[in-house]
Amino acid sequence: MVRNLSSDNKFSAYCKEHLVDFKNQLKDEASNALVSWPGKIATILLVVASVITFLVQYSSGNPLAVYTLFAYSAPILIITLYPVVTLIFSSLERFSPFVIDVVCISGMLGFCITIFLIFEGSTTDLQLADNTLMLQGQIAFVLVCGTAFAFHHSYQLTVIRNAAFSILIVFAMYLINPEFLFFNQLPIVEGFFLGLMINWVFHSGIRTRFYLKSTDADARQHLYNQLSKLVYPHQLERIKLGDELESTMPLKEGKAIINVFDVLRSSEIKHERTQEFFMGLFQTFLQICMQGYEHNPLRSQAFRLKETGDGFISSVGYPFLPVGSRSLADSAVSAALTMFEAFNAEVAKFNYSRPIKAAMGLAYNSVQGTFQSGGIRSYDLFGDALIQASKYEEIRKQPLIWDIIAAKAEELQLEHFNILIAQEVVYNSLSPAYRDLFCEIDLNANSLAMENFKMMYDHDAKYIYYHVLE
Repeated sequence: MVRNLSSDNKFSAYCKEHLVDFKNQLKDEASNALVSWPGKIATILLVVASVITFLVQYSSGNPLAVYTLFAYSAPILIITLYPVVTLIFSSLERFSPFVIDVVCISGMLGFCITIFLIFEGSTTDLQLADNTLMLQGQIAFVLVCGTAFAFHHSYQLTVIRNAAFSILIVFAMYLINPEFLFFNQLPIVEGFFLGLMINWVFHSGIRTRFYLKSTDADARQHLYNQLSKLVYPHQLERIKLGDELESTMPLKEGKAIINVFDVLRSSEIKHERTQEFFMGLFQTFLQICMQGYEHNPLRSQAFRLKETGDGFISSVGYPFLPVGSRSLADSAVSAALTMFEAFNAEVAKFNYSRPIKAAMGLAYNSVQGTFQSGGIRSYDLFGDALIQASKYEEIRKQPLIWDIIAAKAEELQLEHFNILIAQEVVYNSLSPAYRDLFCEIDLNANSLAMENFKMMYDHDAKYIYYHVLE
């Protein structure tokens, strides 16, 4: 019992906190009740009641019997015309709770009109007694039907409404026949309180349904927001349409330029905000990758593949097509240079006591998409391009290669510098403006040939191209 009371208070408090939404829900439900089966059944009931009353009174010789056919014409017309009127003037739907009230009170007044016609048309005392007995059995039912259903946000407001309706009906019955009213005090009281009881159940049901519907919608939105952190927007849309997760990303083999980014000597960075620095950096890189994102077809500046603690791997050309009409190589170098700019900006904000620099490796080859076979089905890429890009980024660690790059940096009067290293096929695919940025290392040069230097996982490579930048 305590738990039920607590739940009722919770529903009531929630409806008060979301009063505007709750009122809108009540308006929608009231409008739906008028145009759907509740309204149709109420219309049928009123029509049948009118016809039966007419037949009974006509057979008993009541000269006013024909008028009983029109006693409930007001509520019947309101319910019948409501769908047509709101179809033309949709803004009137917001008054649907008030329309329900008008239907209820007009129906109850129609019953009073019926009482008046029956009494006025009774020609004998026996006929009057029979009619009185027949009407006594309907009073409580009519009051219950007229007061049990309301679409107001406050139950107290409904109680006031029901009391006003009942007082109006009692006054009308008094004007029609005070004696009839005197002998039907108990049915009137029973009908009033039974209507309140049913209305409380009805009101609680609407309030509970609103709470469950709203909180369920909030939960779904929360799940949607959290899921959006794991998958791309186009994946969410396809999943909502019923597609399986595994069908939302390309899985066939393709070609791409892989960009492997790594911070130089990251293990030597000693700062209380080191983790925050890398998180902010990679968030900026993600924003760069997502520039120009479209889903028909899949397209963006780059695709973030993964973060590796102090590194970042992205791809251009697969699974997302590059933005614009320029070559794949131009798109990859453009994205890489943008990342270096962002990296320098983040380093400046980090305000570390020593320079922090980074290196990137670019390689073009085959890649293929895949989802993990079990557990969390995260999307991943594998293929030669990833291996080669990693090796091109790491080649700076070779003493002979490092000496060449360092000499170029010294020539440019750069004591500390970032390095962009590109595979031969990437360099050859660049436009002249980007190609001019790079310097060439001939792997067959005497200094390298004497050491029998070979590019790991790319043995056919004859040249390496690098760009030194601040």
